[in-house]
Amino acid sequence: MSKKFESNWFTINSYNNDFKYPEKTSGVYMLVKCDVSEYGLNSGYKKEIVYIGSSKNLKQRYQRHEVIKILKEVYDYIQFYFRETQNYRTEEIKLIKLHKPKFNKQHNG
Repeated sequence: MSKKFESNWFTINSYNNDFKYPEKTSGVYMLVKCDVSEYGLNSGYKKEIVYIGSSKNLKQRYQRHEVIKILKEVYDYIQFYFRETQNYRTEEIKLIKLHKPKFNKQHNG
C-alpha cells in the first residue's frame, strides 16, 4: 500500500492523522495484514490488503465481522481501514478488481 493510497482512508489502528472510529454510515473497508515480525510495530513494515468489503453500517461491521476474527487468529497484526461512501457496493467491486485480495472470492477474477 502506498502512502498516497492510505491518505484517503481512516483506521482505528493509528495515532496519526488518519485515526477515526467507524460511524454508523455506509462505506468500504480493507483488512490489511501487517508483517511486524521482521521490523517491529513502530518501524516500517510490509502491508498487504487481504480482504475488501462494504457495509451499510461500518461501525457494526467492524464490531461483528467474522473475517476479522479469523484473520486475527491467522496473522500477527490486522488493520481495519475504511472510507465512508454512499456508493459502497460499486466502490467495493472496483477495489477488489484492482487489488485482488486473497480472501475475496467474489469479483476477484
